[in-house]
Amino acid sequence: MTPIILKESDYIKSCTRIKDGNRTRVVLRTEERAHYVTLTDADGRIYGEITNFNEPFDFTTHVFYLPPYVTERPMTVNFINYTKRNSRFFTEKGEPGQLTLSPETVIDTDRESFIAFSDHGITVEAVTETEVCDGIRYQILTCTNRENAPVRVYVLLADPAKAEFSAGTANDGYAAHTEIQTVQGQAEAAIANGRNVVAAVNADFFDMFGDNAPSGLCIKDGRSVSNANTMRSFFGMDLNGTPVISSYVESPELIGQLRAAVGGREIYLRDGELAELSLCEPFSYTPHPRTTVGIREDGTVILMVVDGRLPEISNGASLVDLAALMKYLGAKKAINIDGGGSSTFLVNIGGEMTLLNRPADLVRPNEPLIRPIFNSIQVIRK
Repeated sequence: MTPIILKESDYIKSCTRIKDGNRTRVVLRTEERAHYVTLTDADGRIYGEITNFNEPFDFTTHVFYLPPYVTERPMTVNFINYTKRNSRFFTEKGEPGQLTLSPETVIDTDRESFIAFSDHGITVEAVTETEVCDGIRYQILTCTNRENAPVRVYVLLADPAKAEFSAGTANDGYAAHTEIQTVQGQAEAAIANGRNVVAAVNADFFDMFGDNAPSGLCIKDGRSVSNANTMRSFFGMDLNGTPVISSYVESPELIGQLRAAVGGREIYLRDGELAELSLCEPFSYTPHPRTTVGIREDGTVILMVVDGRLPEISNGASLVDLAALMKYLGAKKAINIDGGGSSTFLVNIGGEMTLLNRPADLVRPNEPLIRPIFNSIQVIRK
């Protein structure tokens, strides 16, 4: 199949060389998602396949991390289309595209500049708190950002001595990415099966335009539901009931020792300081609706949802903003999970799972739809 010759100015949104300590990374943003790329220099040497499997399934962020040397001389970049539908560049799945990446178009930056650019100066103006039950309470934080625009934050605080955490799934079952259901539907199914669910939020990224597969690990009642060998980060609870934020790379001793787990993406807070931030990705620096989990030094679990895409109500947060909010709440470690139109915050009030936040779908932000998703985090009263 003959490649489509793409115009660099059309297909590439940006190519950024970023210095992060002693490491240099090159971030290539493209107009549409591709599965992988190969690079070829002027002498015909091919530099492997570079995938973007760590990209969330949102079809709006399209990022490849390239080796630094590709910015030193012109390179031919060969894309393989992985879109699930026709688009302005590709007309069918599997169709290749090709362009030349020029060194003079590369933008230079560094970690400090990225953090400053991503910080929207969110300030907490007021907090209301309500007890759900012994050891579990929720807060609503009324905030403003640097432009004095509103930001609304929903927080659940759970003492692990009083609460357990479970992976909510469609119909409270163990099907591997064949079914999806709203957070509310998953919670109600769990309650019908005798689980004392008192709160729930959405969890992992999933392929909402394909087979609904979650990006990372899902363990429910000690059973592996999906991606048993994934290296992606997760939030979970071990067999002793201790909450954890980690990965099998970081904590191989947790393999086979988790009672519950759901996948996430960046562990953006470690020891109370900024950590992974997906540098130069719009997903990271753009204010979006967000869902995230943090853990305090004493083991208290923080489930937090930030509403966004609603200018008069709430304007979202970047990963740097999430870190500031989590530090305000006392978290030492925190992980970013699925956000956007999936962000959902429910609390059991008077025996009914009640939606407190305002979901905003990217396509229909003005319709408060609770999106069907692959899995959720359920807070269960002991």
